[in-house]
Amino acid sequence: MTFDIGSKYVDVRTTIRYVDTLTVKSYTVKLDSIRTSALNERSITAGKYHDPEIGDVSATSFFRVGLPGNKVLPTDAVYDSILLVMVDDNFFMGDTMNTFTLQVHRLMQTLKARDDGFLYNTSSFHFDPALFGSVSYTPRPGTDDTLNIRLDDSFGQELFDLFMTKDEKIQTLDNFLNYFNGLVLTFNESDNAIQGFKAAEALPEMKLFYHYSDVTSVSRFLSFPINSSNFLQFNRFNIDNPVVEFPENQKDKLYAPLTDNKTYVQGGTGIATRFEIPYLRNLLELHENMQVLRAELVLEPVRNTYKLFKLPERISLYITDRLNRIGSPMRDEISGEILTGNLVIDNLYQEETSYTFDVTSFIMQEISIGRDNVPALLLTISPEDQNKYPSRLILGSQLRKDNTVKLKIYYMSY
Repeated sequence: MTFDIGSKYVDVRTTIRYVDTLTVKSYTVKLDSIRTSALNERSITAGKYHDPEIGDVSATSFFRVGLPGNKVLPTDAVYDSILLVMVDDNFFMGDTMNTFTLQVHRLMQTLKARDDGFLYNTSSFHFDPALFGSVSYTPRPGTDDTLNIRLDDSFGQELFDLFMTKDEKIQTLDNFLNYFNGLVLTFNESDNAIQGFKAAEALPEMKLFYHYSDVTSVSRFLSFPINSSNFLQFNRFNIDNPVVEFPENQKDKLYAPLTDNKTYVQGGTGIATRFEIPYLRNLLELHENMQVLRAELVLEPVRNTYKLFKLPERISLYITDRLNRIGSPMRDEISGEILTGNLVIDNLYQEETSYTFDVTSFIMQEISIGRDNVPALLLTISPEDQNKYPSRLILGSQLRKDNTVKLKIYYMSY
């Protein structure tokens, strides 16, 4: 490490010290709601799996589709079929070996955002419980596979007839959305997996297939892309039969000793971990003059909790208050980008697996200001994934013999 040499550092009593025994208290908290609509990076996420550490985790996606660019059909066109076409976006959690079933339902209520213009992981709208379509398959994560789900043919024929007769229901987008509110992608109760699918302006899309005669039989289709005009596609995440009684209100916190000295982080459901450093300013009592050179927060996942469930690659730290509200994120001092924990995985022994955060600026600030509030940080899945995937992380706490939390501070006293 390097630092400027000045007149106040020339005394022979100047030393560089290291401490990693400061108390760090860990808590599990639950954010009231997570915005899952109008995201820069979107995903249609659906399925259900059992997590032995958390409970039965499920994801349901709501979205609507727009009108095709071309509404004119040949006069001799004949209806063939109607499909929902989706493309894997490489997110998968759960059992990839067994058959996975996705179910489609028809939305029976108009999607409407809250007053702030968004929809959240707790939002819900009424849909027809009758199956509108379904597909069973064995997933192949990371292959960008295209998935075709055949939808109800009676609806397909009805929609086809509207185009043939140039009905007013398909003349404007507003009329069409009043006629067809949209689709809900959900799961089968026997599922043990959750999968994500790309959600851009043209994906997924509903395709209405037909054919007509032109010397030979010609097959064509009308494409109904996801309606992105108001970004009303959103995902709902839920935990049933929870293993842990997570706090019901965001202001509450669950102390790690009450959960076997573990804390939890999960995207989508709003579960996060809170760290408190109650005696940080006691460092000032040890030395008349001191300067923090570097501070690192090292977090270790609990052993054997990431064999079946992959560790999230991106997690983020935020300054928080006593109400567990998300404040300023920890940022890289050079690039200004939000920091994600540096993940090192020990696949063989699971003893050296950890995330490391540079929290130097936070520690320096908290030591320098003389306020009574206990310094606190909130750990969540990073913003890119927090709103669309139920990735999860089980952390040890400082009260465990292994898989602990450690705050390392390097400082100079003079």
